[in-house]
Amino acid sequence: MKKKTVNKTIEKIHNKVKSFANSEDYMNYLKFIKKFHYRSFNNQVLIMMYKPTSKYVMGYKQWIDKFNRIPVACINCRAIAVKECNCKERVAPVRIPQLAPIPYEKENSKGEMEEKIWFKDVFVFDLEDTEPLPDLPIKEIHELIKEVNIPIDFEKLEPVLRRIIEKNKFTLRYKSLYQQGLGGWTDFLTKEIVVKEQTSDSDKIHTLLHEIGHMFAHDRETLGDMLAPRQQRECEAESIAFVVADYLGMDTSCYSVGYITSWIQGEENILTDSFKMIAKTSNKIIDEIEEIGEIK
Repeated sequence: MKKKTVNKTIEKIHNKVKSFANSEDYMNYLKFIKKFHYRSFNNQVLIMMYKPTSKYVMGYKQWIDKFNRIPVACINCRAIAVKECNCKERVAPVRIPQLAPIPYEKENSKGEMEEKIWFKDVFVFDLEDTEPLPDLPIKEIHELIKEVNIPIDFEKLEPVLRRIIEKNKFTLRYKSLYQQGLGGWTDFLTKEIVVKEQTSDSDKIHTLLHEIGHMFAHDRETLGDMLAPRQQRECEAESIAFVVADYLGMDTSCYSVGYITSWIQGEENILTDSFKMIAKTSNKIIDEIEEIGEIK
């Protein structure tokens, strides 16, 4: 991919991010990215920009090699080849651009070889825009779209989240808290997460996700910055909790929208520099849940 083209693509991504000026657009973005947690932030945004209804995407050759499927030539008649399309006007499937990192080595000023990365322009197609190849075995598609098989059951999910906390060398403690609006906190000095005891199981899970978001995103030894303004840190942690909760099938919109809005307080640009970190941290937590919970 030529550098100018890459720069234009990245500029489109940045413009899209800047457009999240209200809570509805922002929450829709958070709901979307959990479907593609295995892709980078930039590529998540590109999929959302070009085809927000996407369920699962792969390259042209990947569809053929892995699943005996092929992107159609026309989404109306479903013809595989252009010459087979009899439509008055052929409607091609959406080619969704992605930025594929290509590593290479380059000599620096000291004569040492350093690993660099440049980006190649590739395109992917949504599952909806593919058809099985004729005369080849049909492969099951449901295995592509991974569903969480950990029930939203406190007794089963809480130990998974506890294990994530312990793997990061933190401890978890439940405590009676009587300050209104306080569900828990993360203490980086004692490396402890405290969660309100006298509340519902669903609230405990939500608070755990919020505090795990803090644990990863705001410890300078891991992914983020514990010295960022509290206003920003709270918006980030709740955004992370919303993404992971939505992935688990929990709808926390009634709480998260108001919480994030109250902390933003009209300063919509406060999260402009946080999107990548939110996506990265959400991806990390989802991966941990899948690994520990043995989700297939």
